[in-house]
Amino acid sequence: MTTADKDKARRREHLREEEARRDEASLRYLLSDERGRWFLSRMLERTHIHSMAGGDINQILLFEGERRVGVELYDNLRMLAALDETGKCYEEIHRAEREYGAFLARYRKESDL
Repeated sequence: MTTADKDKARRREHLREEEARRDEASLRYLLSDERGRWFLSRMLERTHIHSMAGGDINQILLFEGERRVGVELYDNLRMLAALDETGKCYEEIHRAEREYGAFLARYRKESDL
């Protein structure tokens, strides 16, 4: 491997590390605020994390493409929570789920009116 190849590999690794650092910081930021938790919860719902595909093949393919994005987001949140020794991220993820669940319950109740 040439010196230029080694430099290129180091730069690539540095960019990957910077990307991971920024992703982590962004997720922590979103979890720290009710609006961010809302957004994350809404995206997880819209990407069908906890539902099954049905319908014709085109609908299934669209559903699965959306779901793949949600799975990556969910995995990133779980990884962040696992690495957080304070337990704060885990608490914020559950807080987001509770807040969003409460909203959905109110929405469904008002929809019945």
